[in-house]
Amino acid sequence: MKTESRTQLSEANLKALRERRREFLSRLGQGIAVLPSAKPNSGPAGDRTIFRQDSDFMYLTGCPEPHALAVFIPQHPDFQTALFVRERDAFTELWNGAMIGTQDAASVLGFDRVFPLSEFEKKLPEWLVHADSIYWDASPEQEFFEQLRPVLQGSRLRRNGGEIFNVRDLIHELRLFKDEFEIAALRKANAVASAAHEAAMRFARPGVSEYQVQAVLEASMRGVGSSQLGYPSIVAGGANACCLHYNTNSCSVSEGELLLIDAGCEWNYYTADVTRTFPVSGRFSAEQRALYDLVLDAQRRSIAAIRPGAKLSELNDLAGRILAQGLIQLGVIRASLDEVLEKKLHKEFFPHGLGHWLGMDVHDVGRYRIKNVERPLEAGMCLTVEPGIYVQPGMQGVDARWQGIGIRIEDNILVTAGGSENFTPCVKSATDVESMVGTMPDTVRDFFLGR
Repeated sequence: MKTESRTQLSEANLKALRERRREFLSRLGQGIAVLPSAKPNSGPAGDRTIFRQDSDFMYLTGCPEPHALAVFIPQHPDFQTALFVRERDAFTELWNGAMIGTQDAASVLGFDRVFPLSEFEKKLPEWLVHADSIYWDASPEQEFFEQLRPVLQGSRLRRNGGEIFNVRDLIHELRLFKDEFEIAALRKANAVASAAHEAAMRFARPGVSEYQVQAVLEASMRGVGSSQLGYPSIVAGGANACCLHYNTNSCSVSEGELLLIDAGCEWNYYTADVTRTFPVSGRFSAEQRALYDLVLDAQRRSIAAIRPGAKLSELNDLAGRILAQGLIQLGVIRASLDEVLEKKLHKEFFPHGLGHWLGMDVHDVGRYRIKNVERPLEAGMCLTVEPGIYVQPGMQGVDARWQGIGIRIEDNILVTAGGSENFTPCVKSATDVESMVGTMPDTVRDFFLGR
């Protein structure tokens, strides 16, 4: 029985790939670029783990398979893009599923030429004569490092003093600016993740376990077709929310406690990164509500300030000032605003930055500074905005009624020519959140609880 390759690209995806390759080729000048796929992972005793393609490789090739390599040669007289993949074989497909193979790769992925992987060491030296420089990843952990090094060291390019550049730097600058296909994928990832967060809110009630909420959350994302999580889910109840990267997710959440969920999923390799905090009892206490409204105000005002020309440091300072001012007014911090900002006292409560780049990776690539100068925001960049307040248990000088409260609210924002677009539709006003918590019908909750 003949198997069919599982690699199928939409017209929009293929169009985006061709446009990216065209732009990438234009930046190579007279150089040649060699880019390897990710290496397959192996678990204990050789058991296979879930494979995810290297983001840079996927960005330019659309090929989801390991053991592949792409070459870009803008000055070659006959073709400019070449892909090396494994030939299809029945034994490998029996164990791991259908492969794309050399026959289908050209039409499916839109490469000018496709060759068997076994011909790489023969072909590359022939192509190096057309280049005065090479872009590649010389990291020893790369699967093709040992194959590439001797080929390059013996080539005319190396003997004649050709320059060698890091191919990742060039790709990362391209990836920082999202095209239409990427924007659509990020919108979808956010829609799916937002619906999952809302399902978790509906499911939650006092006494629920963090892992039970996690199960509902992740089932909601996977159930509508998300390929995988963007990162390990944080489901942190009560004081656990004061640990920024908590992901043990093993405790129960009691009456009167908050639940902080930081979770996202991928869609077409692009991930959402969404955080919401809510009371499992369905009502914020006075202290929780005061801190929640403060964080939400900082987030909304920071998002409103996003536009081309703005800088992340300015947004960070804006959020920090708003949070500091609010904490002083609430009596959580007992000092003047000038003293708080000068000594950065508010950083004890807001220790992380306001946000980061977002895209194929949750902490996406792209330089924040160029030649040690902070770069301004530009249309096409995507970032998170995630202010938070974390009052550690036992914090000296802070009234006990505030201690153990951790709150973060995070949305995903695209910088546009006229300002910004918020990708994240999940409810976040205190009133809307309270109205949603615990509203899942008992029959549906019982299904998730195995009753």
